[in-house]
Amino acid sequence: MSKKTIIKGTLILTIAGIITKLLGFYNRIFLTRLIGVKELGVYQLIFPIYMLAFSICCQGIATTLTKQVSFYMGKKCPNNAKKIFKYSIIISTTAGTFISILIHIFAYPLSLVILKNTNCAPLLKIISIAIPFVCAKSCINSYFLGIDKPMFQGISHLFEQVVRISTAYFLSVYWMKDKINASLAVLAVVTGELFATFLAILIFVIYTRKNKHNGSLTHDNPKTLISRLRRDAIPITTNNVIFTLFSSLESILMPAMLFYYYNNSETAMEMFGIITGIVIPFLLFPSTITNSLSTMLLPAVSYASARKNNKAINSALKNSLSFCFLLGVCTWIFYLLFGETLCIIAFKNKEAGILLNNMCYLCPLIYISGNLSAIMNGIDKAFNNLIFNVISIIIRIIFIVSFVPSYGLSAYVLGMTVSYIILDILLLTSVNKRKSGAS
Repeated sequence: MSKKTIIKGTLILTIAGIITKLLGFYNRIFLTRLIGVKELGVYQLIFPIYMLAFSICCQGIATTLTKQVSFYMGKKCPNNAKKIFKYSIIISTTAGTFISILIHIFAYPLSLVILKNTNCAPLLKIISIAIPFVCAKSCINSYFLGIDKPMFQGISHLFEQVVRISTAYFLSVYWMKDKINASLAVLAVVTGELFATFLAILIFVIYTRKNKHNGSLTHDNPKTLISRLRRDAIPITTNNVIFTLFSSLESILMPAMLFYYYNNSETAMEMFGIITGIVIPFLLFPSTITNSLSTMLLPAVSYASARKNNKAINSALKNSLSFCFLLGVCTWIFYLLFGETLCIIAFKNKEAGILLNNMCYLCPLIYISGNLSAIMNGIDKAFNNLIFNVISIIIRIIFIVSFVPSYGLSAYVLGMTVSYIILDILLLTSVNKRKSGAS
């Protein structure tokens, strides 16, 4: 995969991502004013369970699928790419359906025992419907990324956001106007995911009928293909699941520890809603660009690895890290100057603006870590990724449990800083060792 191809794919995903993020911010502003910061906190609280399900059923398989499809396309074996896609989508959607049923059945115990908030039970039942569809959509999008067609993923995400916003508006105006709460936002999420999945299926069917990839007609046997899928998917899935488990623990502990600091459950949930629903999305908004770059780097690095092109891998690493650092510094300066004003204008919340000013220096660290993680997966170091991410999240949890009850959100910000610095050092050291070995 050439440098030109990486840049082109990154630009396509970035343009679609920026439009999607802008629409998402409009939706978040609309929801915050509609349901309030407290309900936004309840809405955010269910996503650890949702993301854990996604990590178990799909995330590792989807990442591996992109890598393997790109690998086989690099070796001119499109039939193997199609077969590994078929196995991936069957495994992922089957697991997604099973997990969806479990969440629906045990929604109340999950809310009571794990989330410590029974208001989350009906929200979990609603969002569980989306899980199998998200699995199918992610596999289709990953296949398109592997064959260097990132535009289709961008289209899917864009229309998903449009439907999500339209659904939220329709429900608030015509159906739930007398009982507006967090369930409105969750229904909008599910509707958006369903629509995006059916659109992805339609695009996939049309594309595969119109396009035939030329290449070797040889087939690896199913056992070999599944073995390759399992070899990469298991460590990546384990990484994602463990990281999501610890992230979930972080999200669940935050309201509880903030309660000890504020001695008021409503204030604690409001502050949780502000930091997870307003501040962190602002910090991550420019990462649309770096995420697009990371998404394109995975198949590019895998493709180069298949051809033993170490020079291309090292060049991609150097250029992408320089770009991520520069973007992070520019974002830091921008939020330092205008962050408080943006939060006041968009969300009418000065507290969010103060927090954004206090956290904006994290941007370079966050963007670099995401980029390095994508490269680590592309060079078969998913297990190292797992260990490093676990260390990072454990540091944050230690800060939350030990210092947030006494020092509030300032302790949480310090914990994030320490964890990202250590994570970036570990990732960069590991990648540099690989570069030294390659040279």
